Amino acid sequence: MKIKINNKNYKAEEGELIYDVCKRNKIKIPTLCSTPKIHEGLCRICVVENGGRLITSCNTKVSEGMEIMTESEKISKARRINLELLWADHAGKCVTCKKNRRCELQNLAEDQKIENFHFIPRKEEMTGKEELDLLKDNRSRVVVDEGNLAISRTTELCVECRRCINTCPTKEFGFNNRAGDVVVGTPYEKPLDCIFCGQCVKNCPTGAITDQNNLSKIIGQLDDLKKMAVALVDPAILETIIFEQPEIDSKEKLIGVLEAIGFEKVFDLEFGMELALQKMTEQIKNSGKNNLMLSHCPSFNLFIEKYYPQFKSNILDVDNPDELLAEFIKNQYASEQKINPADIVVISVSSCIAKKINKSQNLDYVITVRELGRIIWQKNINLKKSKNSDFGKELAVKDEKAKNITRTGGAAEIIAKKIRAKYIVADGVSQIKKVLGDLSKNRIETKIIECMICPGGCVKGGGQARKL
Repeated sequence: MKIKINNKNYKAEEGELIYDVCKRNKIKIPTLCSTPKIHEGLCRICVVENGGRLITSCNTKVSEGMEIMTESEKISKARRINLELLWADHAGKCVTCKKNRRCELQNLAEDQKIENFHFIPRKEEMTGKEELDLLKDNRSRVVVDEGNLAISRTTELCVECRRCINTCPTKEFGFNNRAGDVVVGTPYEKPLDCIFCGQCVKNCPTGAITDQNNLSKIIGQLDDLKKMAVALVDPAILETIIFEQPEIDSKEKLIGVLEAIGFEKVFDLEFGMELALQKMTEQIKNSGKNNLMLSHCPSFNLFIEKYYPQFKSNILDVDNPDELLAEFIKNQYASEQKINPADIVVISVSSCIAKKINKSQNLDYVITVRELGRIIWQKNINLKKSKNSDFGKELAVKDEKAKNITRTGGAAEIIAKKIRAKYIVADGVSQIKKVLGDLSKNRIETKIIECMICPGGCVKGGGQARKL
């Protein structure tokens, strides 16, 4: 069928959404609540005009003869009012927010030139009692959760877009309370205790759900002249670092920036991936058991522990690549270079949030692509002047195929070829549940099972940057 958008004819398929047709034809429509697969129409920022009537584009299907306008005075006014309503709870909090300069709400407010905040109470217009009552009311509904090592939550900055609800693979989030008191949270507001895949953090448009870390302490370690800071670079982050920092457009540029912020050595995590592959291959080769599960996805290990404990013994007893490489650096490498291991700080720049939960005594910190961006911003690094560099040659990678471990099925394929074994893979929670269901009913008999929680593997991990 054909529809008109901004007075031009475009092809559209039956059942297709207006928003998707516009996106495919590079017609920009702002939104806060939509994800690639789920469109809620909650934020009302995506409104367009059809025959003079305002409709939400992200959940309205096209029909023959539609005449859509994506920009008009009426549309602009509606978007601005909706943005001001959402912004009312955020005004004045940007400076201390972890998402400052990477917040979708903030970016939209700037794009729409939101300057007059009609829905924010003015102190001069309120009595002292009214101000105190308002403050008490606001604080009574705020829930702060920092009870784990991976994810920090605060309902104070939540815009109730449902992205966390829609993207969480284990459905940890929902709505609590009713009417004006409704907030997004966990059941009974219990501390978050999940598989920490981080998809909620990756997709949250504001600072309501963020990475958990003490960045000031990490920056202090980077600036400490008595410490040798070592970065382990996950090859998966090379696919999204440009979304966080557009100036970092190559591996060499990234390594140069890491050296500029204070890392003395930058190593390729592929070396750790080789170590993990060797250990997993050896264990599988020497085991008489079948249905052995690879252990390099921390979220999958937590998933088994929480929901399918009967299969815990199937998981190989091998640390993840970051921990293995950190152990190698603080032992063998430190001995060879005559460095006191206590003076080495190992920091993994990772695509995985769950690694923060189970990091060993050798791996000091795990930071995500977003956290790296905040460190660059806090240290005021001039990215344009940063030089290109390369990985430390002391830990050379023998087989570049090891980087395939960042994708679902990559590790299983490498190991299976070496020992001539059968394997199956599962991509994302829905596929994993099917495999584990079949395994429970003895419908599966194979040597290797590789499962990764994030669809596609680490390349789509929760620690990656999201294109805005």
